[in-house]
Amino acid sequence: MKSLASALVLIAVLGLLTYTNPKMDEYDRFISQRIIERTRKAQDPLEGMIGSVLGSFAAKMLGRQTLRKDYLFFSTYDTALGEKHIRSVGILNRFFLIEDPVFHE
Repeated sequence: MKSLASALVLIAVLGLLTYTNPKMDEYDRFISQRIIERTRKAQDPLEGMIGSVLGSFAAKMLGRQTLRKDYLFFSTYDTALGEKHIRSVGILNRFFLIEDPVFHE
């Protein structure tokens, strides 16, 4: 009985991970939010305003330069910006930045 319960819990967890594996549209929204947050912190008010207006457009452009690898339970995202790369992992409808030389400068 104990092994049956363990198997059911494992199946439930794996099902949850599969169901909550973020898609590319969700990554686009995540990047858009990062751009808007970054520009709001800018010292120049004009840069902040432009970032807010163009944030979603820039996210779409970055989305086209992103390679998504789907591993069923999670996904990895690699966005190339010239020589720099933004790398993140998407799991449980959340994104975790692994490498972010662009937004941390």
